[in-house]
Amino acid sequence: MTIPTRTEAQAILEPYHETIRQIVIDGWTEWRTTHRLRAENGMSPYMYRRTTVNIIFDAIARRALTIFGNHPRVSVKDEAQTIKLFFQSKILLRFKKAGDDRLGRNIPTQAALAFADGDAELPGFPPETARVEVVWEANELWTHVDRVLVVARDGDRLIWEYEIDKSEKGGTVLPLLPRGDDPSGAPDEGMVKAKPLPAQKSEKK
Repeated sequence: MTIPTRTEAQAILEPYHETIRQIVIDGWTEWRTTHRLRAENGMSPYMYRRTTVNIIFDAIARRALTIFGNHPRVSVKDEAQTIKLFFQSKILLRFKKAGDDRLGRNIPTQAALAFADGDAELPGFPPETARVEVVWEANELWTHVDRVLVVARDGDRLIWEYEIDKSEKGGTVLPLLPRGDDPSGAPDEGMVKAKPLPAQKSEKK
């Protein structure tokens, strides 16, 4: 089985909790900003909820790619329709909106089904690669993100979950660093090679 225990996953991801949560919140905030600008300019809301979810995911993915693309212990798998983060060559993570069952919603492509299947191997990754989802839940009025969760699944079955609490302490938010323009040396299939963080470079929030 390639489903990690909650303890194993939390131990690897804990140093990145605050950054992961902030990526989701900032992606949401970008959508709220554009939503407000559309309303202020007389544009009607989007007809379909899935359009909003896709826009939020795009904002999340761009931030994750920029922040973790330069991290020495995280590799980024940038695919045609999604993005995955590979932490310490052990935990593969993807972002999703949570459904009512707290699992990410998927179009049932072969790649999506393989990720959700706890026994399936993923092309381009070691056979023992474990995978988790970071999912977000909005409040009923869609005015803010209510919870950000790390979940493990086996198909359509939730195995475990834990919340990345907004009051959690001990993590640090990684700065939003620009990605390098030279992709040479990156692994095949869209994997962005980890690079050392530039010295003394930071961004005030």
